[in-house]
Formats: sequence, C-alpha cells, structure tokens
Amino acid sequence: MNEDKFNKLADIYEKYRPSYPEEYVKYIIRECNLNEESIVADIGAGTGILTRQLLENNLKVIGVEPNTDMRKILKKLEMNKNFKVVEGSAEHTNLKENSIDLIVVAQAFHWFDKQKFKEECKRILKPNGKVWILWNQVDETKEIVKEQKEVDDKYTNRFQEVTGILTANKKEEQINGFFKDNLYETKIVDNPLENDKERFIGNNLSRSYALKKEDINYKNYIKEFEKIFDKYSKNGKVIVPNKTYGYLGQVK
Repeated sequence: MNEDKFNKLADIYEKYRPSYPEEYVKYIIRECNLNEESIVADIGAGTGILTRQLLENNLKVIGVEPNTDMRKILKKLEMNKNFKVVEGSAEHTNLKENSIDLIVVAQAFHWFDKQKFKEECKRILKPNGKVWILWNQVDETKEIVKEQKEVDDKYTNRFQEVTGILTANKKEEQINGFFKDNLYETKIVDNPLENDKERFIGNNLSRSYALKKEDINYKNYIKEFEKIFDKYSKNGKVIVPNKTYGYLGQVK
C-alpha cells in the first residue's frame, strides 16, 4: 500500500472528502446479514469517512490504516466503544485469523497489492465473510470535471500517477480476478456532490497528487479552481455529478 501518498493531507482529506450513500450502507448491512455483534474491518480506513457511517449503524468496526497522519484523526473515533484502530496495511493487517464478518475498502483498493491483499482477506475473514470494495467517482464526461482535470494535468503529475486505475470504466479491470470464481455483485448509486467554493477547492486539494502550500504554483493552482467554481456555480453552490461504484463478493 502506498501509505506515503497522503502525507500532510489528512486534515484536508477529513474535512472535504465526500461520504457514501447511506442507502447503500444500509443495503450492505442487510445483504450481509450484519448485526451488532458483527465485526467489520475497514482496510485503508483513512480518516474514517466510511468508518463513521458503519459505527452509526451500530456495527463493531476495526480501522486498519498505515499512514500516521491519517491514523491520528482516525483514533479520535475510539471514543466509540465499538471501534478500535490498528496500525497495519492491506497486505499485513495485523488482525486475527477468521475474525472478520465483512471487509470494506473505500477509495483505496487501487493502492493495494491485489494478490497479497486477497490472501490477507482469506486469512482474516470468517468462512462466509465478504469483501465490499467501493469508490466515489465523478462523471468524467461532464465539462466541470474535464476542466478540473485539465488544471491537474497542467500543474501536477496526476496523469502519471493515476492513469488507468481511477476512471469508472477501469474499475472492473481493477477487481478482475480478485473475487472467488470472479463472481461479485455490482451496484452503482448516484451520489452527487453539492459544494460551496471552499469545499469545491478543498476536495481538489485532497487528491494524492494535488499541489501543497509550499509548491511554487500553489496560488495559481487555487485561482484556476476558483475560476471553474465561478463559471459553474449557482447561488454559491456547484453540483458535481458523482456516483458510488461498489463491488461485493467472497474471496474464499
């Protein structure tokens, strides 16, 4: 797992990254027959965006996160008696064998060593346990999204870092061969992002490849996003078309 990709980004990530459709979270709980005694492992939990939603549904959750900055924020959730943080990676979770009912991976699977993670899933899952992999993905056919990506291509190494792994039409390639017998359920749910200017810019700054304040072109980078917001906003808001792509299946 590329845990250093988000160094110095934890606060921005926590504040501006979107959550996931609550209807989808509840659907997974029903589909997997989870209850208050079920144990969910959130692998690559980050700052706990999905973790919070799972805890709000009275599940026991273990958050596994390798990045120190992210883990500091994640540990704040330990005020909830149903949650604990474990320092570990997707490939080496440090969790007990046959202890987990459901593994969730939100916005992180593309950073993992797929084969090593699959073997780790087999080790820690209970016999009938499942893996739920999900991503929030903006609609790259929309002009507002195209213009944001043009800014990143101009100022950052976005293309080299994420080409071929984050676009919606590549997600099936990412999970190909991961689930048992290559069988899994696909579910796509609308999750439009309504942002004011601060949140719109902050979401762009939360990317692993985004410029940071110390970068020489940072101010110009921000101005470019401000222009895009001003162009598309109505009543101080923009709505960025976004869907949550989810994949649920067994690995053993």
